[in-house]
Amino acid sequence: MTGGVIVLDKPGGITSFRAVQLVGRILHEKKCGHAGTLDPMATGVLPICAGRATKIAGYLTVQDKEYDVSFRFGTSTDTGDVTGKTVEEIAGASAPESVVREAVSALVGCWMQTPPAFSAIKVAGTRSYTLARKGEAVELAPREVTVTQSEMLAWSPEGFRMRIACSKGFYVRSLSRDLGARFEVPMAVATLRRTRCGPFEVSDAVTLERLEEAVKTDGAAGLMIPVPRALAHLPCRVIPQPAVEAVRQGRTPGPWLAGFEPGAGVLALLAREDGDAVALVSRDPAGAWSIIRGI
Repeated sequence: MTGGVIVLDKPGGITSFRAVQLVGRILHEKKCGHAGTLDPMATGVLPICAGRATKIAGYLTVQDKEYDVSFRFGTSTDTGDVTGKTVEEIAGASAPESVVREAVSALVGCWMQTPPAFSAIKVAGTRSYTLARKGEAVELAPREVTVTQSEMLAWSPEGFRMRIACSKGFYVRSLSRDLGARFEVPMAVATLRRTRCGPFEVSDAVTLERLEEAVKTDGAAGLMIPVPRALAHLPCRVIPQPAVEAVRQGRTPGPWLAGFEPGAGVLALLAREDGDAVALVSRDPAGAWSIIRGI
């Protein structure tokens, strides 16, 4: 297997790391990695790169994501979701539908968000969640996030459900904290499903069971997204075999890229004449090309 991307419909109750282990075991592939962590309680789209596709995993995590999330009124937890320890509880607490709808619509735009203490961000070399689990106070700096779509889907006195499309680094669990403070009501994430990660939709996703069955019958090739398709959002240039050999030897491909102008600093894909991926490249403001990552 040369490698590719499996779009997994991650089940709830396991970590993203465990999901990668299970996919690797099913595919009999030692080299696997995910492109965008999902919380253990979350389900949905988790792109898993196998084989040589692991080389592009870092370039898939930067893309925007979309979630279907439900919040529960009345209880806040240390993790921001219902799996955590209760921090505050107010029986019967709620927020009016009109207030919730207005707040959800107002999320569209760029703003600063403070990540939750239970996150993978490192503090002096230690994961924030490790410190939080020890009961240590964790202060993380706010980060700019972007929300492109935000829509309330349902409301009841017990909670509400919404859809949100956001940038890398957005924490839905932080949203439960921030909206709860705005409504003056303790809140927590009740359910979380990622419906899109970059170009990968939930309709592309396969369950572990389906993947395992495919491997036993016809193989996983039909479920594997090839590297070029996974990087279809990037500008692409097909290069001849001499240029392919030059790239493999670490030589800059500039002589074969005349007229290819994706823009300074823009990541671009080089592909062979048969469509297979060769490398990721970029050009500096002076016009000089460099190989960013061989594939």
